[in-house]
Amino acid sequence: MARPKLANPDTRRRILAAAADEFGTYGFDATTIDRIARRARVNKAMIYYHFPNKRALYTAIIRDVFAPITERTRAAVAGDAPPDRKLDCVIEAIVGSIDESHHFLPIFLREIADGGAHLGPEELALIAGIFATVSAVIAEGGRQKIFQQVHPALAHFTIIAPLVMFRAAAPVRARIRSAGRVDIPEADSATLVRHLQMVAKRMLALPTVVAEGKEKKSREHI
Repeated sequence: MARPKLANPDTRRRILAAAADEFGTYGFDATTIDRIARRARVNKAMIYYHFPNKRALYTAIIRDVFAPITERTRAAVAGDAPPDRKLDCVIEAIVGSIDESHHFLPIFLREIADGGAHLGPEELALIAGIFATVSAVIAEGGRQKIFQQVHPALAHFTIIAPLVMFRAAAPVRARIRSAGRVDIPEADSATLVRHLQMVAKRMLALPTVVAEGKEKKSREHI
């Protein structure tokens, strides 16, 4: 096979964008190089010029999609802020990263459905890095007696799962509204951040703090 001509500067970007759309829509197994080539408006030889096979292309996409959120969450907790403030920052970073990424949710949900079967050690480490950052902040808060002791994985998914499901279910909510069933409101990034921060703080609040808050509220109604 003749070696293809050197690509234009945006060819690799177009291939990655097209492939991310295909993988997010159809999953790894059902996606073909032929379909990616048609969507990217290139021939297959050009794709193989940049990536030796479909798995290498998928791996590049996973790293492009997951690395930014992992790095952004780590940066959000750098410094000497108290754990409760770090938690606020990491939630803001996660919401911002997911809302700014067109491909994160569909690919992430596909991999969950497939049990992470197409993720190598480095890609798994990227996803684990998000959990490690969140759980480290929660553990730090526990050591400093700011947060109560909780199961780290359950606490992590109590924060992450509502975000993922709320954003992923947006098309379903739109269909419900268009059918005139129920007007389920949307939420912008700032609203979602505030809600998740509130949920996290209530989940992690020390029992004495919760009790004092209830007592104070009770006194205010007397």
